[in-house]
Amino acid sequence: MYITYISLQADKLIAKLASASDNQAIFSKELKYFEIFSDEEIAKARLDKLVEIIFSNSTSSALDCLYTCSAPGFITQKNAYSDMLYIKVKPGIYYFDEPIMFNNIEHLSIKADGNVIFRATKLLGTWQSESNGIYSATAPADSDALYIANKKYRMARFPKFNPASPIFNGFSRLATAHEKVREWENPEGAYLHAMHLHNWGGYSYAVKGKTPDNELILEGGWQNNQPMGMHKDFKYIENIKEELTEAGEWYFSNKEKRAYVIPHPATRLNQEPAEAAINHCFFEFSGCASIHIEGIQFERSSRTFMETKEPLLRSDWTIFRGGAILFKQSSNCTITKCNFFDIGSNAIFVDGKNNDIVISKCHFNTIGASAICFVGRNDSVRSPLFKPAAHQHINDIDLTPGPASDNYPHHCRVEECLIEKVGYLEKQATGVELSMAHACAIINTSIYDTSRAAINISEGTFGGHLIDGCDCFDTVKETGDHGSFNSWGRDRFWHLDGLPDDECGKLVQLDSLGKTIIRNSRFRCDRGWDIDLDDGSSNYEIYNNLCLNGGIKLREGFNRYVHHNITINNSIHFHVWYKNSGDIVEKNIVFTEYQPILMENGFGNRVDYNILNKRNCWRAQPATMLAEQTGLDAHSIVVDCQIKSGTYRVGNKLLTDYKDFPTRFGVRYKPLRKLAKQPILPEYEAPTLPIPLTHL
Repeated sequence: MYITYISLQADKLIAKLASASDNQAIFSKELKYFEIFSDEEIAKARLDKLVEIIFSNSTSSALDCLYTCSAPGFITQKNAYSDMLYIKVKPGIYYFDEPIMFNNIEHLSIKADGNVIFRATKLLGTWQSESNGIYSATAPADSDALYIANKKYRMARFPKFNPASPIFNGFSRLATAHEKVREWENPEGAYLHAMHLHNWGGYSYAVKGKTPDNELILEGGWQNNQPMGMHKDFKYIENIKEELTEAGEWYFSNKEKRAYVIPHPATRLNQEPAEAAINHCFFEFSGCASIHIEGIQFERSSRTFMETKEPLLRSDWTIFRGGAILFKQSSNCTITKCNFFDIGSNAIFVDGKNNDIVISKCHFNTIGASAICFVGRNDSVRSPLFKPAAHQHINDIDLTPGPASDNYPHHCRVEECLIEKVGYLEKQATGVELSMAHACAIINTSIYDTSRAAINISEGTFGGHLIDGCDCFDTVKETGDHGSFNSWGRDRFWHLDGLPDDECGKLVQLDSLGKTIIRNSRFRCDRGWDIDLDDGSSNYEIYNNLCLNGGIKLREGFNRYVHHNITINNSIHFHVWYKNSGDIVEKNIVFTEYQPILMENGFGNRVDYNILNKRNCWRAQPATMLAEQTGLDAHSIVVDCQIKSGTYRVGNKLLTDYKDFPTRFGVRYKPLRKLAKQPILPEYEAPTLPIPLTHL
């Protein structure tokens, strides 16, 4: 990629040509105009034209000329009434060898003027015939994915790819067995992927070789912050030369800088484009403001699973602070109507102090890690700990309320987005990740087909978030012990020594700047809970939600108000509450008895006025079975709510305290709404006869 640009230096306009590797110095506050080209000769010719324009005009007229000038790839213009520079990208495919780094830039709009595709790939050399139907070609260093004739090839792997297998698309305990490793002459350069021992995510390892007794030499496994070893069965290995045996597979030798492939039938090698992913990032914005990106498709970026190693405080996960688009120290930026397809890392990462970053009407499909991450820096947290089981003493922690710095995202928003097939490689991944962030919103967004959660909040710092009108399902597909919505609350009060449990509530607001609200949304999880508030999750209000399968779990937290939710074929799961939790659970419709575990400390302020739905129960009766479980529920009843299958609206009009929630969940932006899938609705047979009202 080659960049012609104009900067203002010593009050003079200067035109220059740079390569992508020089871009960090280019895209600074002195930048006045730029164009991007994949061809060096075209870029040089364009530079000559820019120099001619500058020298033949005054400074002001030169800029006016440039802003309206058309060039291969870009049309630029400047708003006469503002400082905004508008760049319209002409239709075409643009290759990014390196990310473009924007530093201290303000008022820039980059908008597609038709079908625009950005790829983080580089073209390969000429293919040569080897043996056994294998061909090879020179390839860039660290090539990470291969595409020929616009088809993605799979790295040669063991066991073979099996689309019917729900975990890893094929797994085998033999992936690390000595008898199998013996077949591979030199596995250096391979990658081993394995599930966590308890299925709490996964691990990835770079293979550095093997021992004389055929033990793999591994480096990695830092992707999970609860290291307990690999699952004995759920693992596979890729980029093994000896496993290159089927059409559509490839192997890459970084030592040789060479790609080996068995092409699909009828593929015309050397006549069809072949490209390898070599870069994970397209744009990095640092210290920028008022940036607008619209209508661009970002695709085919490299994977970053070996860079995922930084603990998220006491979260189960580690992260990589990067993505296809990265924001640092920026504000009032928007990404709208963009597509992110086949992204090997995180798609969008908002790192540290950022405010008012808005992602709207975007489509995320086939994302290696997480789709969108809002993650603050550790220096914003008082008394941080970094392992889930870590303890500290009351005498040793900072008891000052609130953040220690402002180095965290706040007032950011995701709205009207479609997010699907997330975590196809990294199993500690989610549609939207919130950690060390404040007052972020996820609105009218559909998230499904994820390896773990659809939405994850890693701790209570700093709360105040809003989840509204979302549709989350087909989640936790390859893992376990999680939810479509998942949170941890491992804040200063959790696992605190030197303070009785019944006094922990005094500290629960230290790390919270506001209550997190989950409302008007639909959740379905078939391998966990629909809504999972785990390990001290506190300061939540959860209402008007439709839970289709897994119910609602509440564990070890404070100040939670759960009301007016419907848990189809399930219930509320009370797990290990503190004394004096302050929790209120009321006016929910459940389909089964509660599911309590280790509730010796009681059930909070109030668990009452709930309804246990029982088909054809015409006369309302006291919910004695619920009362026996909690010692509360004096006003809870058993009755047929006449819930309507499909919409799940409450048909019993005598239940006047219930307001029906909206029946449209998820993305509403029409182009994405047409693409969005819907969850499988649970089997539920509504009453065939109307309830005799006189019997109530």
